[in-house]
Amino acid sequence: MFKRAMKRFVRNKTAMTALIIFLVLVLSCIIFPLLGYNDYAELHLENQYAPVSLRHPFSTDNLGRDVFSRIVIGGRYTLGLSFVATFVALFFGTLIAVVSAYKGGWLDQAVTGVSQAVSAVPYVLIVIIMEVSLGWGKGYYSLAVGIANMPAVIARVRAAVLKVRQREFISAARVAGKSDLHNVIFHVLRNIYSTVLVQFCASYAASIVACSVLGYLEIGISSPTPEWGRMVADNFHLITTRGYLVFIPCLFISVSVLCVTMISHGLRDALDPKEYQHD
Repeated sequence: MFKRAMKRFVRNKTAMTALIIFLVLVLSCIIFPLLGYNDYAELHLENQYAPVSLRHPFSTDNLGRDVFSRIVIGGRYTLGLSFVATFVALFFGTLIAVVSAYKGGWLDQAVTGVSQAVSAVPYVLIVIIMEVSLGWGKGYYSLAVGIANMPAVIARVRAAVLKVRQREFISAARVAGKSDLHNVIFHVLRNIYSTVLVQFCASYAASIVACSVLGYLEIGISSPTPEWGRMVADNFHLITTRGYLVFIPCLFISVSVLCVTMISHGLRDALDPKEYQHD
């Protein structure tokens, strides 16, 4: 089944194109700093707005810092911390949703109530609490973004588990004396993995947006460490004179979110084509 799903995904030209572009973007953020494009913090005031060249593919900013180096280093933080946020949301959200939905009763009601309460709290408030508690500007806000994304994960995974729990093979396994742990691992999880994968991509796209917004609000990584949202904020005063300094990080944010979203849609259609064929 998984092999057939992957074949359907590969035949989806839009999803495959998005996957290739995103992989190139991620590999660029990993490789180019190793090739010497890592001068993101040192000031060169005599080299402001340098002409585009191999050394400065995206020119330099108002402080003479290489914009390309700041983009690839910033991508490590934006995409990396967004991945951490997504992992936190998906791991704990899936764990909570599977246990609560499978057991049902008061536990499921309590989890649903707490999840709805958390979703009503602005994620910026959760971020501020986390940053103040653990240390400002060190990346802990990614944990807060993960917590803020958990209600969406819990709701989606819980719905999938409730469907699986009503299937005949679960009842047969219980009659056969199989433990709840066995049923969850070998029956529930193997039937909701498509939901989890799709939700991972959807949450990742949302986390990239959230982390970039926090960077723009100067709540995220502290200067001089670059981050795409922070780069937009730092150069916004130049938007009328050197607009490319704002456009470039915005472009990378937009391309990343669009690619991850298209990958999510491709996985959704490939893994469960019957459910989504009328979307």
